[in-house]
Amino acid sequence: MQIDAHNHILSMGTDAEFTLGYGREGSLCIYRAQDKLPTHRMPTTGEWEEIEAADGKDGFGVVGPDEIVAAHPGFDKSVILAVSPQYLDGRLMGTVDVFDVTGLGGDPSPERCNEYIAGCVAMQPGKLIGFASVNPKLRGPKAAVEELGYAVETLGLKGVKLYPMYQHWSPADREIAFPVFEAARDLGIPVMVHQAGSTRIDAKLEYARPAMLDDVGREFRDLKVILAHCGIPWIDEAMFMLTKHPNFYTEISYHIATVTRRDLFQFLHRAEPFFVPLEKIMFGTDFPGFLYDPVVLREKLLTVNEEAAPLGLPEIPQHKIDGVMGDNFARLVGLKEDA
Repeated sequence: MQIDAHNHILSMGTDAEFTLGYGREGSLCIYRAQDKLPTHRMPTTGEWEEIEAADGKDGFGVVGPDEIVAAHPGFDKSVILAVSPQYLDGRLMGTVDVFDVTGLGGDPSPERCNEYIAGCVAMQPGKLIGFASVNPKLRGPKAAVEELGYAVETLGLKGVKLYPMYQHWSPADREIAFPVFEAARDLGIPVMVHQAGSTRIDAKLEYARPAMLDDVGREFRDLKVILAHCGIPWIDEAMFMLTKHPNFYTEISYHIATVTRRDLFQFLHRAEPFFVPLEKIMFGTDFPGFLYDPVVLREKLLTVNEEAAPLGLPEIPQHKIDGVMGDNFARLVGLKEDA
């Protein structure tokens, strides 16, 4: 199977101006690195508008289920991840259906993020897999646990994505975080955690390191945990968490876009000597983010063995590359039987 394990959908807030500013903050470093925006001063509004027009960006970032499927030709499935609500600069943000793409009606609110994800899955049930999200700091862990139960048992979502660094809570906090991990274990769903860096200024890197999940791995040994983005920039640390904890996995979105094909081959080639089975690694893109074209990134992965001969190294077995491309995730969520 071919599965993209990391996608975002719809919009991140109801305020167009605020959402536009949020998007610009996150992409500033990318445009600067591409020499498209000035490095030593903040861009003017005109410079932003010029580059957004050139890239075909409208600034509001609304992506619906049909757009997700269209961007993934040949893929069997795409995972769409809710972003649970949080306050940033006094504004409530998170996954929201501002244009009622899902037809759920009512006032659009990030507090309905999981309903929107379920609504998107209902529009493309053969192609989309929905992951819920909860924020245990917004209204407390009890409310988060109740919301997670509703998202899984009533809405039918297949996993949960957590954002500790963005929402300013520690994944090692036994009072705030552990009730959510416990609930996920009891519900029998995998937990994907953003234990990686971020270009957002407000994000707290002190909560981002992969090793902060060590207590979770020791406490909840039957819980399947997916480290998002391979823990970039702490990639070796993330990989060692997979070495240590039998039920820890990773998906390589973000990371795969920042490396050359040769770098990707070498990363995969040294995983097993690092005691990480390739069966623990899964393809993801972080679509619709900048540089995250699913077709381009799929081609990078599927052709990595072309780097073997120039490096004088053996090829990676094709069935293991196929596993990274989708079979590994399919087994994780029960779409494919384990070998």
